[in-house]
Amino acid sequence: MTTPNIVVIQADQMAAQSLGAYGDQAALTPNMDALAADGAVFDRAYCNTPLCAPSRASMMTGRMPSEVDCLDNGDDFAASTPTFAHRLRKLGYHTALIGRMHFIGPDQHHGFEQRLSTDVYPADLDMVPDWNRPLDEKLHWYHEADPVFTAGAATANVQQDFDDEVIFKTLRHLNDRKRANQAAGTDQPFLMVTSFIHPHDPYEPPKANWDRFAEVDIPDPTHPEVPDAAADPHSHRLRTMCGFDQREPGLEDVRRARRAYYAAVNYIDDHIGAIRRRLEELDLAKNTVIIVTSDHGDMLGEKGLWFKMSPYERSSRVPIIINGPAEVVTPGRYANPVSLIDLAPTLLEIARGGDGASSGSAESISASTVGADSASAVDEGLAGTSLFESARREITGERGPRDRDVIIEYFAEGTYRPQVTLVRGECKLTLCPGDPDLLFDLSTDPEELSNRAEDPAYAETLKTMREELESRYDLEHLEDHVLDSQRSRQLVADALKVGTVRHWDFDPEPDHGYVRGDFWSAFRFGKIPAAD
Repeated sequence: MTTPNIVVIQADQMAAQSLGAYGDQAALTPNMDALAADGAVFDRAYCNTPLCAPSRASMMTGRMPSEVDCLDNGDDFAASTPTFAHRLRKLGYHTALIGRMHFIGPDQHHGFEQRLSTDVYPADLDMVPDWNRPLDEKLHWYHEADPVFTAGAATANVQQDFDDEVIFKTLRHLNDRKRANQAAGTDQPFLMVTSFIHPHDPYEPPKANWDRFAEVDIPDPTHPEVPDAAADPHSHRLRTMCGFDQREPGLEDVRRARRAYYAAVNYIDDHIGAIRRRLEELDLAKNTVIIVTSDHGDMLGEKGLWFKMSPYERSSRVPIIINGPAEVVTPGRYANPVSLIDLAPTLLEIARGGDGASSGSAESISASTVGADSASAVDEGLAGTSLFESARREITGERGPRDRDVIIEYFAEGTYRPQVTLVRGECKLTLCPGDPDLLFDLSTDPEELSNRAEDPAYAETLKTMREELESRYDLEHLEDHVLDSQRSRQLVADALKVGTVRHWDFDPEPDHGYVRGDFWSAFRFGKIPAAD
C-alpha cells in the first residue's frame, strides 16, 4: 500500500465512558462505534493533564506538560518545541489543522503547513492562574456552575457556529487534498487534524440531537455524593472555584445537563459520519487511518463535580479509537494503560509504514524525503510509546497492565500546590503536598470510593508508587517553578494590555474563490469527477 493518510478527530471534554464503544448503553454514537467495531480500541487511555491547552500541547509533542513547560490554559507553547505536525511534515506529509487546539502564544501553527480556522478561545495570556488568590475571589474565566442550570437545546450559539465551520472546512479540505494530488499526478500523504469544541460546556447542543434523547433512559450519576472535605480537599476546591459550594443543582438540573452532554456527543458523532462519507466519496478511505480521541473527560455530576480538572477517571480518561487499513491497524481491544503522549510516536509509525518504524528506522517515506540521518532525528525527544507497539506487547504477553506507568499532572486553577498522579496497573495514586494521599484500586473499586492509602494491605503498593512519583518529581522545586511562571506571565499579560494591543489569535486567510488566473484551468483543477 502507499503511505497512508491520517485523519485525527479530536473532541473537547468527551469522556470515554460516554461512548457506546466504551459500554455506555444510553450513548447514540453509531459512527464512533462502527470505527471501534473493526478498529483498535484502547480501553484505558488517559490524558496527561485534565485541562485543554496543556493536554493538547502534551499530546502534540509526545512529552509531559511539565517537560514542555506548558502548565495551564494561560501558558505559552514554545514555537521551538517539535510537534507531531513538524515531524510528519519533515517526512513529506501535508499537514493541516482545522478547528480547536488551544495554542497559547504567537505561534498558532506549531508545524502545521495550513490552518484553516481560528480557535474558539483566545490565544493570549488571558487565563493565568494565581495560586496566591483565594478561590472564592473568582477570575472572569473560571468555570461556572451556570451551564448545569441552563443546559438544553439551542438553535444557535458560539460553539455550534464554530463546529459547523470546522466540519464545513474539513470536508472542503479533503476535496482540496484530492484536487491537489489529482493536479500533481501523485499522491502526497496528508495529516489532517480536525478538532471540535463540543461536548465542552455550556451544554447547549442542536435541537435535532437533543430530540433524539427524548425517549432515551440516560442514567443519573452513580455516586453524586461529594467526598468528605478532609479526605478530598481538591474536589472541594474545584466546587468552590466553580460556585457549586453556593449553588447545588437539583436532580432535574442534573438530568437536563447530562441529556445535553449526550446530545453534544451525538452531534460530534454526526460530524464523524460526514467525514467518513467524504473519504469514501473521494476514494480515500481505503488508504486513510482515522483516529478519534479527546483532550480530557467530564465528571458530569459524579462526586458532585462537573467539567474536568480532577484526576478521577471520568475527568482523566479519554477515548482512543484507531481505524484503518489492515496493513496498518490490528483490530482489537487493548487493556494496558496508555496516554495521549503515545499519539505522536503512533503517527510516526503510521507514516513510516509499520513495525519497528517508531524506533528510528528510516524506510518508506522518510528515506526518500529527508534521508536516514535526518529521519532518525525525527524520533528524538518523544516520551511516549507507539500505541501499536503497546498493542503488540500486550498481544504477545511481553507487557501486562502493571508494566507501563501512566502519569497525570495538574498545575492549574483549583489547586494551590502541584498535583501528580500515577496509574500503575489497577492502582492509582495521587499526591499533592498538603492534601491526603489518594490511592484507589480500580479493579475492585472502579468508582474510586475507597481510599486505600491508610489500608495496611496496600502499604507496600503505596510505598513503591510514592517512591516512583518522588523519583520523577521534586514537588517543592516544581511548586516554586509554577509560582515563578505565574508571576512572570501575569506581568507580561498586564503589560501587553497597555497601549496598542496586538492579539495572538490566528487570523485565517480569506478564501480566494474558485476561478482565478487561467479561466478554464481553474475549472479543470476544481473538478473531482464522480465515481461511476
